[in-house]
Amino acid sequence: MKGGKVDLPIVSIEGKAYDRGYRYGRQAREGVKANVDIYLELIRCFSGIDRDEIIEEARGIIPAIEGYDPDIMEEIRGISEGAGLGIEEIVALNARYELMFLRRACTSFAVTPDATSSGHTLVGQNWDWSPSLRDTCVVLKIRQDGGRPSILCFTEAGIIGGKIGLNSAGIALCINGLLSDRDGGRTKTPFFVVCRGILDSKSLSEAIESATRAEMSRSANCVIAHAGGGAIDLEVAPHDFGWIYPENGILVHSNHFESRLGVKDIGKRRWPDTLVRYGRIRGLLRKRVGSVDVETLKQALRDHFNWPHSICHHIDERANESKQSMTVASIIMDLNDRRMHVVYPGPPCMSEYEAVSLGA
Repeated sequence: MKGGKVDLPIVSIEGKAYDRGYRYGRQAREGVKANVDIYLELIRCFSGIDRDEIIEEARGIIPAIEGYDPDIMEEIRGISEGAGLGIEEIVALNARYELMFLRRACTSFAVTPDATSSGHTLVGQNWDWSPSLRDTCVVLKIRQDGGRPSILCFTEAGIIGGKIGLNSAGIALCINGLLSDRDGGRTKTPFFVVCRGILDSKSLSEAIESATRAEMSRSANCVIAHAGGGAIDLEVAPHDFGWIYPENGILVHSNHFESRLGVKDIGKRRWPDTLVRYGRIRGLLRKRVGSVDVETLKQALRDHFNWPHSICHHIDERANESKQSMTVASIIMDLNDRRMHVVYPGPPCMSEYEAVSLGA
């Protein structure tokens, strides 16, 4: 392993929804602006729509966000003001999952107390994405008014917060891209807005409701767990969802459907390595049932079987530059300690994990 500790870009915000967003936009202004430029260009390249069309599409998404949660929309307004950008640009950034018609690979897991050495619930993933995002992500700490839980999460600067994270109520979330024959049509509630809704939840059942009540236009996967030991995987597609429970305390997911949802799975053909990564991490963790700890998970997330399309994903130099991907960040969360172990920028084999606590 090369490299060492890198100071994480941490942004702390608090207050009411608009004030949180404004502070977020101000503190992460350069990263937010860079991500807007990166994604508007990527959307143009992969979806064939220009900036004006993207802005018009984003304007039409605002009512769906307000309908899902008005506070989330207020926070987005604050981000736009704080970063000095148009609200439609920030909405487009938060809807980039839908607008790009593109998913990249990720490998995620949850390990419940009966499989860990500490009796804690451990959750995490490798986030595989474009190398252009190596400098524009943040670890976000959110203290909310109105009785909502505090949140510690990893996200791209300007995205509402909560793609990968945990909260003070003991809920955690990891995500994976999925592709199905049901995907398409105009963007409805953006998936990343739904992710924030999940991390605003106080219980596992509330998190499931937050994940499944939105009208979505794209398929996606959510690994959701609670510090008390519960965990579930939700494969959410337009109009329905499937679910998976842990086996012997181990729950893993990559980029293909595993539940009996009844959709045509397009992702398993686009990313055949999803089947390799899924089987590999499941096998590595099942060997350690009863003794899984953070170090076990670090080793698994640094695994190079099937390199470069391994769990620890490296750039495939044979691919077109615009389609290259890598493990940009690696995250392991201890839900009982409310602590996150992060490598950013990745891949994790090149750097040490840095611990960040929700309360510190």
